[in-house]
Amino acid sequence: MMLSVRPILMKYGFTEQQWRVLRVLGEKGCSDAGQVAFDACILAPSLSRIINKLETENFITKFVDPDDGRRINLKLTTLGEDMLKKVAPDMDLIYKSIEKRYGEDKLKKLLGLLGEISQWRGR
Repeated sequence: MMLSVRPILMKYGFTEQQWRVLRVLGEKGCSDAGQVAFDACILAPSLSRIINKLETENFITKFVDPDDGRRINLKLTTLGEDMLKKVAPDMDLIYKSIEKRYGEDKLKKLLGLLGEISQWRGR
C-alpha cells in the first residue's frame, strides 16, 4: 500500500511518519504526544524530531498539558487541517484504487487485521 501512497506524500513534501502524525491528529484531535506516538506507530525519539519539523512548518502546535505539566499535547493548526483536506482527495483515489483491485471485503479484512496488530504491539 505504501508504494502507492509514497508518491503522493512526496508531492506534498511529507514523510510517511509526518503524515501519520498529521492523520492521527486529524482523526483524534488534540492529543498527548505519547498517545500520538503509539497511534502513529512511531518511537518517541523519532516523534520529537517529527514534532519539531511539523511545528516549524506551522502544521501543528505543541503545548504543556494544563492538567499535567509532564505531558506535551499536540494539535493541528489551521494550516495542518487545510493540508489534510488538500491531500485527502489524492489519498481517497489511492484507497479506491486498492479497493477496486482487491475488493471491499479484502480491504476491510486487511484494515481490521492491521488495526488489531497496531493495538496489540507486544502486549
